[in-house]
Formats: sequence, C-alpha cells, structure tokens
Amino acid sequence: MQDKENMRMDLHMHSSASDGVYSPAQVMQKAHDNGAEVVALTDHDTVAGLDEAREAAARLGMRFINGVELSVTWGGKTVHIVGLGFKRMDLYRELTKTLSDMRDRRARAMAAKFDAMGIYNTYEQAAELSGNKLNLSRRHFAMALVERGTVASEDEAFERYLKDDGPAYVKTSWQSLAQAVSLIRETGGVPVVAHPGRYTYKPPLSTIDMLEEFKALGGEAIEVTTGSHTPGENERYARVAANMGFLASTGSDFHGLKPGRPEPALQEQLPADLPTVLELLDS
Repeated sequence: MQDKENMRMDLHMHSSASDGVYSPAQVMQKAHDNGAEVVALTDHDTVAGLDEAREAAARLGMRFINGVELSVTWGGKTVHIVGLGFKRMDLYRELTKTLSDMRDRRARAMAAKFDAMGIYNTYEQAAELSGNKLNLSRRHFAMALVERGTVASEDEAFERYLKDDGPAYVKTSWQSLAQAVSLIRETGGVPVVAHPGRYTYKPPLSTIDMLEEFKALGGEAIEVTTGSHTPGENERYARVAANMGFLASTGSDFHGLKPGRPEPALQEQLPADLPTVLELLDS
C-alpha cells in the first residue's frame, strides 16, 4: 500500500470530453504543475478522454487511475457516483451511447424551454461550446448564456434558469444507484460517492439514507475533501467516513478556471488519519 502522507492526489477532474474546458492532456499538465502525484480523469458518463489523459500522465511521471463519473437518480435527485480503477472499458462505451442519446434529448428539451422564454438558439450555441457534442450538459448551456451576455456568470445561469426546478430544468431519470455500483464493481473498479455534501433531500429522506443504501450495495468510498464542498462539509464528511466505515477519496472537481474553486490538486487534501481509497486501488 502506498503511503499517502504528503502525497498530493486529485481523483476527480473533468476535461473537454465532457463538460470541462481543457483537453485531457491539459488537465493532466495543470495537475502536475500543482504537484499532483496520483490523478484520475472522471468525465461525466464517458471514458472518451482516458487514453489521452493516461499518456499525458505517464509522460509527466504521475500515477494515473482510470475514472468516470456516472449520473444516478436517487430519491428523485441526481447523484454522481465516481468509478475508479476499473479495468474494462467496453461496458462504459456501451453505456455512453445510451446516455448520450438521453443527454441530447434533454438538451433539446431545455432549448425549447429557453425558446419559450425568448432566449433562442441555445442548443446550437451549447453544442458549439462543447468539446464533445455527444455529451451536452447544463454547464454548456450556462456557458452559452454567459457568452451571449444573458447572465454574468455560470453560477447566475444556474440560479436563474438551470438549477433543479428552475425554468429551464428538465428532469431526467438516470440509472439507479444499484446499477451504477454493479457496473463499477463488474468492471473491476471502486465505487465512490462524489461530493456528498451537495445533495439535499426533503424529509424523511436524507443523504445518510443514500449512503447507507450505497454501502449495502457494495459501495466502499466517499469523497471527503472536494472542490464542491465548503470547509465545513469537508469536516462533516470526514466524520461520516470514519463513522460509517467508508474509505476516503479527494478531488478538485475541476472543470475550468473559476473564482472560488480550486485548480487541479489544490483542493484541501485528506486528513492524515483517514484510510483512503488508494488501499483498494493498490491491490
């Protein structure tokens, strides 16, 4: 097992293969420039960028771990499950085709909602801004709204239009938590709940309920420190990981340079006393 003391790692980053700004190789370069030793690329519902990222990481002397971030529906909300260290790619490529079709239908439905508000051609502009037109996301629409001056920032785009239950939001039923965990385990990977602090549920459901089901299904790790958490959430989920027996993972959740969000490998690193997901990835 690798000693993680003083080891800088980032196991959650995005590239232009999904909704990131930079190419897979550029993301790896940024992680390396910031001192990363262990890295994973975890694009949304696709493994299209892994070959390029792996080659770049090897060239830069970093340990590379295969990754993906799968969209899941649980409790009526979208949850993200990261898969790390899987060996087989074929099942993910098959899934990507199905999910790409779902994403395209969702994107066209969102564009229709924008049309109804008098904001036209958002689908075309979002597609133009995407590095992978088969993987359109809400973020590409947010980028389009910023570019045309409708909003001042991506955060404003989400708050005004794209957040859950916003006027341009389109509810999508992704795969189940059981399906995602099964797929990751079947392909030799480790399932990880991404940024658990981001999920909110109305009583009687809670994030802890979701984590209990995840663990019962064979889930083994959660992100503790992440660029999508506040410092308080990092502390809370360090306690949750310890109390529930989860291994700890960490990642910047980097998509592109954004005020207030960390660059690759510059998220708060893990507390030294927590066992990490590397224990399984080393085996």
